[in-house]
Amino acid sequence: MFAISHAATALVLKRRFPQAPLGGLLLAVQLPEILWLTLNLAGLEQARADMPYSHSVASVLALAFAAWLLLEKVLRRHVLGGAFAAGIVSHLVLDLILHGEAIVLAPGMSTVHLGLGLNEIPPLAISAAIAYGLLCWMIFGGGKALLAVLVFLNLAALSFLQSPFAGEPHLMLAAVAVEVPVVLMLVWYSSRARAAELEHPDRRLARAFA
Repeated sequence: MFAISHAATALVLKRRFPQAPLGGLLLAVQLPEILWLTLNLAGLEQARADMPYSHSVASVLALAFAAWLLLEKVLRRHVLGGAFAAGIVSHLVLDLILHGEAIVLAPGMSTVHLGLGLNEIPPLAISAAIAYGLLCWMIFGGGKALLAVLVFLNLAALSFLQSPFAGEPHLMLAAVAVEVPVVLMLVWYSSRARAAELEHPDRRLARAFA
């Protein structure tokens, strides 16, 4: 889905796993996209073709399992293992809603393509993305600055979908390469205070009774 929708998912995960670092969660929900950008630059995937290594069902699940295994069993960071794995899998779930039959089951298995193709109807896609962002914002308990960021970035995504350049592979790749870090930084900056409250609820209570 849009980068801002993936970032919004990280807010829900932060509420569920308050001790997981917000920056790490934001990276986790975008890890398949970062992998897609890297593979495109290496010539191993194409922007408008199948994404078998970065976005296939098997690849994303394997990436999530590897992250869980590393954090849970090797580094003994039990909270982080589940949080980061959930973030990676969430990327696949949202992309299955957005992309139109662009996701395969596994590398080498291109006979079955999955995806609802919501982005083929831009007004519907952006309405669903804004509603999802608002829901995540409410669950997270964010402030007005974060709300403004969510709405603004969703509207920016709509303008790109309706742009005549949206279908150009090289422009799409460049746009995503800029969009992902910008979105992650804006969401992190506008939600860092609330994230700190979730990590240290005792400080919030102390301020309330001061």
